[in-house]
Amino acid sequence: MAAADFAYSAQDVAQALARLSQVTAARGLVFAEGTPAVLDAQDIQARWQHIATVAGGAGDGTLDPVTLEHLRAIYNHIEAVIISCGAPDAFDVYEACFECLSKAGLFLPGLQSRQLLLQVLEDVHEVYDVLLSCVETYEWVQPGATGMLRLWMMQILFAGLGCTTITGRDLMELTDNDVCGAISLIAFIIKCEQAPYEMQAAAGRCLVELTTADCVFFQQTDSEETNTQQITKLTAMLNRHVNGLIRGIIQFEIVEAFGHCICQHQLTHARTDVIVKNFMTTIHNCLCYCSENQKKLRQHLATQSTIVQDIMVPYVYNILPALFDKAHCGPNDVEWQNMKSVLQTFVVVTFNINVFRPQLRDSDLLCKVCEVPNILAHISMLELIIKILINVDYVKGPHAELLLATMHGAFERLPQESRDRLQRRMCSEQGIRLPYSRSAAQAVQSLAWVLTPPAGDAGQTTEEKKARRKNNWRSSKNKNRKRKRMFGMQKTGKAGAAEAVPFLGTEEGDQEGESEDDEDDMPPLMPAENWEASLGQTDETGVPSMAKCQLTGGLMHDPVRTPDGYLFERAVLEDWVLVNHSNPLTGQPLQPLEIASATDVASFIQGYQLQMLSACTIAPEAFDEPLQPEVAAPTPAVQMPAAAPIAPASPSGMASLGDLPSLQKEQPSPKSRKEKAKIRITSRSVVDCPDDMRCALDGKVMTSPQRSPYGHCFEKKTLEKWVMNCGSICPITQQPLRLEDCQPDAEMKKRIVKFLKGQA
Repeated sequence: MAAADFAYSAQDVAQALARLSQVTAARGLVFAEGTPAVLDAQDIQARWQHIATVAGGAGDGTLDPVTLEHLRAIYNHIEAVIISCGAPDAFDVYEACFECLSKAGLFLPGLQSRQLLLQVLEDVHEVYDVLLSCVETYEWVQPGATGMLRLWMMQILFAGLGCTTITGRDLMELTDNDVCGAISLIAFIIKCEQAPYEMQAAAGRCLVELTTADCVFFQQTDSEETNTQQITKLTAMLNRHVNGLIRGIIQFEIVEAFGHCICQHQLTHARTDVIVKNFMTTIHNCLCYCSENQKKLRQHLATQSTIVQDIMVPYVYNILPALFDKAHCGPNDVEWQNMKSVLQTFVVVTFNINVFRPQLRDSDLLCKVCEVPNILAHISMLELIIKILINVDYVKGPHAELLLATMHGAFERLPQESRDRLQRRMCSEQGIRLPYSRSAAQAVQSLAWVLTPPAGDAGQTTEEKKARRKNNWRSSKNKNRKRKRMFGMQKTGKAGAAEAVPFLGTEEGDQEGESEDDEDDMPPLMPAENWEASLGQTDETGVPSMAKCQLTGGLMHDPVRTPDGYLFERAVLEDWVLVNHSNPLTGQPLQPLEIASATDVASFIQGYQLQMLSACTIAPEAFDEPLQPEVAAPTPAVQMPAAAPIAPASPSGMASLGDLPSLQKEQPSPKSRKEKAKIRITSRSVVDCPDDMRCALDGKVMTSPQRSPYGHCFEKKTLEKWVMNCGSICPITQQPLRLEDCQPDAEMKKRIVKFLKGQA
């Protein structure tokens, strides 16, 4: 079978062994004393022919003792080559060795052969771990220098332990809890055309897991060591993880990697469903974080990717026929689940990035979406469509009248209880739901009938609203699942698809079948002391008042401050000022240059958000009842430490290849890690390069630095794309800036080249 089918023939293994003999002879390796017996090329091929003959006749993969000894001899030879190589740049030798191990392991699926393979991996785990950590450095200095080494190294694990078994936490531990290193491996697998689809789907799922707080902490909530950790320490750990995560997604071009993968599997509908789901969930979750790198991610999506026009919009058009053909389609269908993921991502993207709005406003995409059977009867989908309409300012588009009539008709057809729930979702819970812009005044006014609170809620006090939410939360049946969805975060199942939800029809399906999105999807947050001094009192949803935009009411991710002290979400205020030239609250004149970043408030919001995610993961019981005095309270803001604590290895995870699980039922005690002496290259050294060597716009290491008159350095191509999309304005200072005003920085380029060469 072909490589894409995750299987190999005996001839494939024989060719890999022949290549190993060639590269070994070309290198002239000197084998160290005490290494297993070394075989010549003819002996290797003869032994393999015997193994292939026996394995071909044994349907269950069982090998007799003689054949097993032949296989052990070949594996011992490969182990001797790996240990004796020693040269840090001998990637052709390492690639040939791990290719042989990978292909032979897949060809021989029996228990005995797998035990031999895992034993070899444990014996060479020192070399394996260091190779995995330094390979990206060599790729930066010389792209393509390592060939397919990462594919074969990772394929052994994915095939030997199972694609559904590997988790994002495992990849973190394989890279010494370096999130950028884990993302580097994921990006390579996703964009590698030789990688089997099963590996690519598993890698996408692992990336989604890395965007959640679960991968940072233990999964076992009864672990005494975890629950006794200080909440501030765990928050700092999550802070470091989130910032590294978003930086790695930009650094290793995850968007481009998913684009290649989708194109590779575009003829297989079932495969693209899984890949797109993982991609959408990753982008959605990253944009929901209030992180110092979130702004850079928005700039990256706006200037260096075409995900909306090239991936998201075409995908929606492709799955619409499948939805149209199902008269009773609903949340249980994978197409429905993916449509919902796309709409959620559209809401977040159109709220933050104005470049994408005209593409959705001027096309008939939203009109087509509204024609999907049952979609307008589910208030969760109706909410997403309305928010997209507001964010793109649909009244300026060619389909405004049709969309308005469609929304109004759908609202009128809902039962009164569902209308109240939809109105409540749209206007009273902006702190925890996906945001929509209030700056599109005409769009907001045209949809005012759904943006007003229900009649019964108008006179409720904050305390009454808190009590109502708390009672509803206590009566919920799915607490555990809901706890993991704070701040609009999404998760994905083991197979990459969304969790299946029973389809109960129209209104009932919204009320129960889609319970994860009902109006009480988030419990009252854990009360936190010392936050009032920085962010003010919390509202009925548990969100501090100063953490919310004073125009939209949504949790801010990039807060800015006006000269008179008002706080707004940057994207919302910039949209408003460009049209109205005034402060939306006071009516006083306001210009874009007068808006200043509120970095102090952003730090408080980030600490608050990450603290809540940390507390919900390690102490979910605290969200059922008010916080007891013995639970530690966090500090107002969590600053990123110089050396943040590293998450302890999970008892069930893999801290290195030396800790690979045994195929026996009994789990051996983990081996203590030995000092790595074969290859001494600092892990992720390129990723951790000095900040002044990074482009001020996208955060990547520069290869052709250009310095602006204001003193900032940009990558040449990045700056050109910014000017083409956003105009002649500096992305940092917002001052006028033309390309001809920027000059090449030769001294900086010399420093970067010297730094990169020094890593080799």
